Parts: sequence; structure tokens; C-alpha cells
Amino acid sequence: MDAIARYGTPTTRLVSMLKSFEYPFRNVRPGDRFLILTDDQMDPLIWQAMMGALHARGAEACLCLYPRRAYHCADPSPMAIGAAREADVVIALTTTALNSGTPGLRSIRSEGGAKGRTPIWLWEEITQEILIDGGGACTEEEVLEMCALQRRMGEICDAGRTIRVTTPAGTDLVAEIGGYPPGALARRWGAIPFERDPETGRFGLSPGTWPFGEFHVEPVPGTANGVVVWDHTGQFPPGNWFEPVRLVIRDGRVVEISGGHEAEQIRRYLEAHGDENSLLVGGEISIGTNRRCPPRSGNMRSEKKRYGAMHFGIGHGADRGVVVSRLRLEGICDRVTMIVDDQHVIARDGQIFP
Repeated sequence: MDAIARYGTPTTRLVSMLKSFEYPFRNVRPGDRFLILTDDQMDPLIWQAMMGALHARGAEACLCLYPRRAYHCADPSPMAIGAAREADVVIALTTTALNSGTPGLRSIRSEGGAKGRTPIWLWEEITQEILIDGGGACTEEEVLEMCALQRRMGEICDAGRTIRVTTPAGTDLVAEIGGYPPGALARRWGAIPFERDPETGRFGLSPGTWPFGEFHVEPVPGTANGVVVWDHTGQFPPGNWFEPVRLVIRDGRVVEISGGHEAEQIRRYLEAHGDENSLLVGGEISIGTNRRCPPRSGNMRSEKKRYGAMHFGIGHGADRGVVVSRLRLEGICDRVTMIVDDQHVIARDGQIFP
């Protein structure tokens, strides 16, 4: 049972919550312009704490609050997209995930910012518990350890051609992973988060997610084959599931979704909000590296960063830009084993080795 269930959410928790912003906001300077995107289902205490932390460092922080979007990856309010053009950094503090495949998010990323792009820091679905007691409470030393681990995984995948992922629940998927620019994965996933661009002095394209901690590789479109079992949670339906969801994938496309009530909900969700490309495997094969994220939280913001857990996405692929879809949907596969080129073990049964 978490602290909120035991004690409620007193406003005094703001005292503890502010500490969790120390690391991600350590490079904020007076005059930096931050836009916080949020919705009417996000905990107000969180955006209040975020506004306060930015203000204390001299930044100009603006809040855009709008009704919750109907589905994950739906665009923010058009007025919020307009406001984002004036920001140095956009923070997505929403209860639905944002997808760079949507027109509004592409528009935000193309405006301003370092090297002509606006950084979007992804903090969707975050909770007080994550910030105070979970992955959002990690230290600088822990972040650097994660970066080193992720860089070593990137070096293996940069040199690799294929990947196989399995789990005790029945996941067994193979895919090609080549085609990235030389050294791209090691550079990207080994980068220290929330850094400023050394050339421009502005916040650049270093990672901006919080909690921090994942390494992912995007399959070459059309090459993924096998089975993926989302064990116990996903972006939709929210919370811990009672029955796992089984995806059959052929030549990079989901051809069957089976299971219990959750599988039926997912099929209806994809029919209502997705498009034809939402069933393609353009999303990522990712493994979490944050040891502070607890198991079985039922919250994707935490679960997808959890050490040794994999989140697997279908739909839009932001890395390669080949699969563009209206909806991307992610779910969790626990205690993952990842092997590159049938010989390099990245992880076995949830333990990471590089």
C-alpha cells in the first residue's frame, strides 16, 4: 500500500516533493522560458511544485492547463501548441502520453530551441509517489551509473544486426536493429540528461525524461517476428491488469491480440483511436535501468523505467521516422532477456550484464 492510500495527499508533501526537482532543474538559469503542459486530471500539487522550483531558479514558467485528451498520443490544445513556440523547453506534465508522430508535437519540436528544435521533457503520468519515494528520487550518482550502463548497451546494439527478446510470460521476438548512424545509440543513451547544448548554451537534445532510466532500440520496420506478452500493465487500460495481453507479430505488424478483458479493451481502443499504422512495430524495444522504480506499480511512467523490465511499443517510430501513426501503444514485459546477434547478452531474466 502506498503512502497516498494510507495518509491521503496533504499539501505539506510539497516540502518533500521539491527535492525531487533538484537534479533535473540543476542547469536552469534566470530568464529560461519553460512551458508546462498539463491537464485537468494531473495532481495540482505536482505542477505547483514544478512552477515553484523553476521560479526559485529565476526561470519564467508558464502553465497551460486544458481538459485531458481522449487518448494517449492525442495532440495538446491548439492554443498550448501556439504558446510552445515561445518556450525554450516544453515539459509534458500530462496524464496522457505525447507522441512526436502527431502534427502538433512535430510543430512544437520544429520551433526555436537548440539547433532549431524545442526540447520536450516527458514527465507524463507522474505521481507524488514516483517523485518522492520512487524513480524520481534518484541521485546524481545513480543517474551517472545509469548513463554508463546505457552507453554500454548502446555500444553492443550499435555493432549488432539482430536482437532477440524473451520473458518467462511467453515473449519471444526477433528483429533486425541495424541502420542507425555509427555510434548513435551509445551517444544518445549514454548522454547525461537535462544538459545545455555546449554550442548554443541552451537546453539541447539530451534526455529530458523523469524518472530517468531506459535504453531502447527501434526495430527495422517489417523485420519483427514472434510473440510479445504484455504482462501486467500498459498505457491502456491503466493500472495493474488481471490477465496478460498476447501480441502475435508477423513481418513487423501485429496480426493478433488475445487475452482477457484487457485484450478486448485494447482492441477497442486501437479501433477507436488508432489508424492502420498503429499496428506496425515502429515503437521501441526498451529496457529500464532505474532501480528505484518499484515493481507492480501499475503506472507506466514508473514501470517503463524500472530496472530489468521492458516496455514494448507498437505504432509510431520516432527514431527512424519510417512508421508514422496516429497512436503508439506501450506495454510492460517483465524479467526480460535480451540477446544481440545470438551471442551478446544484454540482460537475462531482468538482470543487466554489459
